[in-house]
Amino acid sequence: MGLRFKVNLLPSLMPGETVLFFKKWIWYCSAKSFPNYRIFFSLPPLWDGAVYITNRRILFVGYLFRLINQEFDQWFETKEKPSDTEIIKEVKVGKNRLLGSYLEIISENPVKHWYRSPKVRIRLYMKNAESLHKIIADNCLNSRA
Repeated sequence: MGLRFKVNLLPSLMPGETVLFFKKWIWYCSAKSFPNYRIFFSLPPLWDGAVYITNRRILFVGYLFRLINQEFDQWFETKEKPSDTEIIKEVKVGKNRLLGSYLEIISENPVKHWYRSPKVRIRLYMKNAESLHKIIADNCLNSRA
């Protein structure tokens, strides 16, 4: 799983990686990979989250006091991906009665880990999740290299 902690407001981008879209505010996130289940929710100014969609991956960044950030990434099926990474298999949108619209990203890690299953399901709850899905479908999923 591509999880990193650092003291910097800017995300770690690879050489030649282009940001296609930046979503400034994610108010709730859930991640499930049996037996693990994690949640994240924004509570400004203590912590909040954002999403970067690039030509190679989807990068979720959580900020703590705007000083420390945590990054989690899921890669599109390309030749330029690192070896032990989450590979995106499916991206879809949905709606929850209580929490609103979400972008769901399902990925798999080809490397087996003892502490979790290879499949990861992440739901990012935000306004206008359909626009992110359209950007991903138009620019990344249909043009895999």
